[in-house]
Amino acid sequence: MTPAMAGSPYMHFFSLLRGQAEAEGSVMFVPCYDNPVMYDVDKESVAGVPLPSFPKHSDSISMSMAGPRGRVNRRYDDGGGQQQLYVITRGNGYDGFFEVLNYTRTGFPWYGRSHAGPLWWSWKPLPSPPLYSPDIGRKVFSPSAAAVVDDTTICVSSVDAGSSCAFDTARGEWRQAGRWVLPCDGAAEYVPELGVWFGVEHAKRNPDHFLRAFDLSSSSPPVVRQTWSYLDRLPGEWLTSQRHLVNLGAGKFIATSFQSIERHPSSWGYRSDDGLDDDVVLHDLIVLTGVEVVRRGDELHMINHKRKIYRFQDDSIIHCVF
Repeated sequence: MTPAMAGSPYMHFFSLLRGQAEAEGSVMFVPCYDNPVMYDVDKESVAGVPLPSFPKHSDSISMSMAGPRGRVNRRYDDGGGQQQLYVITRGNGYDGFFEVLNYTRTGFPWYGRSHAGPLWWSWKPLPSPPLYSPDIGRKVFSPSAAAVVDDTTICVSSVDAGSSCAFDTARGEWRQAGRWVLPCDGAAEYVPELGVWFGVEHAKRNPDHFLRAFDLSSSSPPVVRQTWSYLDRLPGEWLTSQRHLVNLGAGKFIATSFQSIERHPSSWGYRSDDGLDDDVVLHDLIVLTGVEVVRRGDELHMINHKRKIYRFQDDSIIHCVF
């Protein structure tokens, strides 16, 4: 644990950056009121990262992908194929804010590559996803899900807009994709060994915990192949606030579920949605579920592994685990 982690009671945002070749990758941590830090799993080292352009909340959508080599347009990348992290911020007035964290040369590149500074992490703001509803007009809606489709394309959709758009990372441009949405919430994960994308169902007012496997292109509606329940319904008083899917590779995942229950004293004149008015103020529950999907013949099968439950109360609150 880094000093920034130890000193922050609110852990806003974690994200994995997949490694190149045999490298294991890195983990980025963005605390509330401090600079992000990057932990290199392969080198077992921690380094600082510049502040992002926009705040990173726990429900932000992050997608790790490799930057293409030999890219002509260098406005967004000069990393020569290094790993990139695209992040779409959701919530608290920052809906749809979009930027990329990549490896870029510091210094003064206009003097020539030989005089440029070393490669280091750098944030670059990007155009926000144009998620419009064909029935309402040009009002922009909040993104609900996103996925890396191929080496240069990111698909983003909005349940509220009922539409999707696609971002060309090489050109830095958006285009409309269609009147359909991704069948998941947050970031979808592609598993090349299985040839499909995976995602978890949305959390808002939804007590069911489903993992979905689906086919995806950037120009046609996704096709859901299979759906599994990876976690039984929790007691009715627990309200799901967030769900995330951590891709460990080769069809192995950690499905995270964030539950909370809030109670107010009856003297406040407040009555909760489920009709209870106990004196308990706040509880948080985090459930981590190990999940593995394997192919048996022409069918995919899900295997549930170990499950870990963490309970927190009052000031011992974790906002997000990645």
